[in-house]
Amino acid sequence: MRNHPAFYLLASLLAFTACSNITQKPVTGQPDKYIDLPGYFKSEEKLLVQSGSTMEKRVLLNGQSTEATFDSKDSNAVQHLLKPFLDIDLNKPSLRDAYDTTSLTDPFSGRKSVIYKSKGEQTSPEEITMELDKNGTIQQVTVQSYTSNMVYEYRQHLIYQRGKSILINTYQKIAFLSPKELEISVKAAGKNQL
Repeated sequence: MRNHPAFYLLASLLAFTACSNITQKPVTGQPDKYIDLPGYFKSEEKLLVQSGSTMEKRVLLNGQSTEATFDSKDSNAVQHLLKPFLDIDLNKPSLRDAYDTTSLTDPFSGRKSVIYKSKGEQTSPEEITMELDKNGTIQQVTVQSYTSNMVYEYRQHLIYQRGKSILINTYQKIAFLSPKELEISVKAAGKNQL
């Protein structure tokens, strides 16, 4: 049996493409309807890691508080902290028309508020409010999520203040179990900014 070079070329090409982990957004031919929050928080994650600030983290779990500090150069810690924000992608095809958009502009300062409000009862997140400065840079993002049924209740409140603080508050109640509430607040230590 003779080895064919075309067979090796085809096998190499298949192996190369199978190992490639490039993921692309599906091309719909339409521009994004909502602000690209995952892209924004990816850039904020890079800025936090590059800043190298010392961060103060306070965790409150069912009334028990712990405090710790960490270095923002720890990219795993920063990524884990921003994960709830990074997971918000309103431009998914399934959410294309799931939100109403309201914009309010302050004529004196030029600042703008953009509010995305869910049209459905079980769409998560329920509401996103963004505060933009006069240059259009997002300065604050507030996210409200709520899910409830006969067995389960879940609420999440997220606040990201650019250069200042991060707050994550989660409440979870499962039937026949005691509720759990978790609050994580992070800010830069001392006079540093995030």
